[in-house]
Amino acid sequence: MKTNLTAGLTLALTLASGLRAQEASPEIPGLEKAAKDFVAAYNKKDAAALAALFTETGEITDLDATDVTTGREDIQARYEAIFEAPDAPKIAIEVDSVRLVGKDLAIEDGTVHATPPGDDEVATSMDYSAVLQKGEDGVWRIASTRDRGDASDVAGQLAGLAKQLKGDWTATRNGMRLDIAFGWDDSGNYLTGEMLATAADAKPVKTTIRIGWDPSRETITWWNFDDGGGFSKGDWTPVDDNKWLIRTEGVTEDGEVTSANQTLTFDGPDAFVWDAGERLVDGEKQPDIEMRVVRQTPEPGTE
Repeated sequence: MKTNLTAGLTLALTLASGLRAQEASPEIPGLEKAAKDFVAAYNKKDAAALAALFTETGEITDLDATDVTTGREDIQARYEAIFEAPDAPKIAIEVDSVRLVGKDLAIEDGTVHATPPGDDEVATSMDYSAVLQKGEDGVWRIASTRDRGDASDVAGQLAGLAKQLKGDWTATRNGMRLDIAFGWDDSGNYLTGEMLATAADAKPVKTTIRIGWDPSRETITWWNFDDGGGFSKGDWTPVDDNKWLIRTEGVTEDGEVTSANQTLTFDGPDAFVWDAGERLVDGEKQPDIEMRVVRQTPEPGTE
């Protein structure tokens, strides 16, 4: 599933470029300063400074309106929790519009992009709306902000899953060994995997995996092609931050129709459990499979 790295991050006000549409207004410099102060405080991980950019009763509402944070004290605590994570991202903002709707009120719509640390990490994006209020001291502060919708590009939709899957993995079961390697393809729009299944009494089977984003159905989809000519495809449905449901259908090299309901449950950053149930081959039920897959330890000198 896509990890929601931008939850609670869509509080940024604006970049200067987005405010130029109302350049004639004398309020623009104050709005620009509020924006710059917010981005600077966030990227410095200064939760207290961020909370001070809100009104006393400032409010943060997430996309589903199930999580509402009100007041500076709770807002500061929210950001402190975000910044405790080792993968707390940096943010950048694109502003679509800023409307001055009264002497002391402004409404802003835009998109915030959040990029975790790391050389090959990709950004996730969220559309937001914010209401800004000017205080008696002449300072613009955030009165409320709300997530409006996921705006991530293709790579962003896969970013959370990529973070979990990237790398080399291995598993053994009943004399069979699986070796799997996942990473981004050259375009940066797909995750690709190579899986090799070996056993003492059987021919090795190599499977090529491709995982992408279907924008028409707004779901993660994968395709698997084995070197014998069989293939399968299916959709990934997130259950929570660490668990996926995967419904897969396909055909073998002999034309037999296959299907299975699978779950992939991550157990920390270095292991996951793969369960395959309701397995059918040409309508005949097959035994369930459960495997614990662990991250391979890099060989000395390879990191």
